[in-house]
Amino acid sequence: MTSPEQRAAAILATQRFVVIGTADADGPWTAAAQYRLLPRGMYVESDVSSRHARAIAASGVASGVVFDSSAAPADADGVQLAFAAREVDADASAIRDVLAARLPRDAGDDDPATVLAAPTKRLYVLAVERAFVFDRDAWRSHGTDARLEVDVTEVWAQLAILRR
Repeated sequence: MTSPEQRAAAILATQRFVVIGTADADGPWTAAAQYRLLPRGMYVESDVSSRHARAIAASGVASGVVFDSSAAPADADGVQLAFAAREVDADASAIRDVLAARLPRDAGDDDPATVLAAPTKRLYVLAVERAFVFDRDAWRSHGTDARLEVDVTEVWAQLAILRR
């Protein structure tokens, strides 16, 4: 039987987009972004003027969900995440450090030029503090929408060895 941590790792390894949740003075906001995996988190690229980027700069926190939108309702699964979030400085060495830390699934060119080419483009590191998966047993037996907390350290240990 697959553990909740294995399910979370599989979802994060096979999907490419996270829906990021933030809040500001105007209220809550969500935005989808392509992510790359880092040790115990992920990073996304965004413009500094985006609403979620401004909210991250102000609060240092965000939330997110990664899920397979093609799954049948009976097979629905996803990972909900609580992040400590930060903008990466717009200098080549800071960007290179983030790019070089990518997990095997997302390894590639570590040249910061593509980020620096757009003056308002930044990397945002989303460090996972807590993670949850859908409680399938509660759903199937009682129709209850519930979550199971997973061991983040175990999830990222599994992700570090995956090559996708």
